[in-house]
Amino acid sequence: MNAFAVFEQPDGVIELATPPLDGLILPGITRDSVLALAREHQYGKSSIPDLPEQSRFIVSERQIPMEEVKKAALAGTLVEFFGTGTAAVISPVSRIGYLGEDVHIPTGPDGMGPVTRPLWKRLVDIQTGVLPHPWSVAVTE
Repeated sequence: MNAFAVFEQPDGVIELATPPLDGLILPGITRDSVLALAREHQYGKSSIPDLPEQSRFIVSERQIPMEEVKKAALAGTLVEFFGTGTAAVISPVSRIGYLGEDVHIPTGPDGMGPVTRPLWKRLVDIQTGVLPHPWSVAVTE
């Protein structure tokens, strides 16, 4: 499973961050799909309803130290945290154990937050053929 964190920056911009592929992180297909969809939205190639507007949304691949996650959670600037994988698609995380403490992470009423919900919906709509996309090819025979 690949990890993603969503931070609100001081200027109100929402950052979707995930660790880079540096030899320790597996290059997951769902990770790549989420990054591709988020970047399409960021660069205005495709608009995903309910995500922040393109000028207020950035995607980054960078190290995400647990100290940063903990501080952001305490400061209220950690919007959400989730994992991606083939079976789970997108799975929200509500708590991370770190150095003997629980870091509590906000989630929506159904567990998903303001970034996971629209990304999950877009990905599932593509997977199920509801939304046409070059990734989906209909098999007619």
